[in-house]
Amino acid sequence: MNHLRRLSLTLIATAALGAVGATAASAALPEFVGPSPLPFKSTLKASTLETVGGLKITCTGGSNTGELTGPKSLTVRITFTGCILNGLPCTSGAAAGAIETSTLNGTLGYIKKATKVVGIDLALPGAPLMAFDCGEDLRIAVFGSVIGRITPVDVNVAPPKHFTLAFAQKAGKQHLTHLEGGPKDVLETSVLGGPFEESGLAATDALSFAAPLLINA
Repeated sequence: MNHLRRLSLTLIATAALGAVGATAASAALPEFVGPSPLPFKSTLKASTLETVGGLKITCTGGSNTGELTGPKSLTVRITFTGCILNGLPCTSGAAAGAIETSTLNGTLGYIKKATKVVGIDLALPGAPLMAFDCGEDLRIAVFGSVIGRITPVDVNVAPPKHFTLAFAQKAGKQHLTHLEGGPKDVLETSVLGGPFEESGLAATDALSFAAPLLINA
């Protein structure tokens, strides 16, 4: 009888540990599944950075370079090209019309877990994401973070190498303002060191990884 009782308790404990493990595994999603570190590059379509006050910078294209650094993380440096504000070229360096961001940190998370909608939050805490001049004397700095939706997820065939990261905004208001369960994450723009204005980014980024990769959700 004692032997049966010990066996029963062991089975119950094993089942409980299994349940805890399953819960922990579930809590880890969404996640990248593939080799790490894994470099990637991308091409960027036409994009717009707009403040709620009506400041609007448009760019005709661009490119990214970056690296997947873990199951939920990546780094990326974005170069926007053909950028203008009211006809004036905007630049962060020597090339007119080219705005280059700092190296940004990306975090993978749910936008909506119930429907497996997944996003990446790009941020650089404590420093501007990008700083640039439009014309000769209009200095602009962009802080905060921005969330884009990444697709595809949960692919049931061969793992892809190509993904789309899409950002949407209207009149300076970002369409996606937080990852599920997380704080509000939006962009803020300052002109000539003045007050910050909430800002939105509209852009579509075609990511191409060096090896196949899955996003499990």
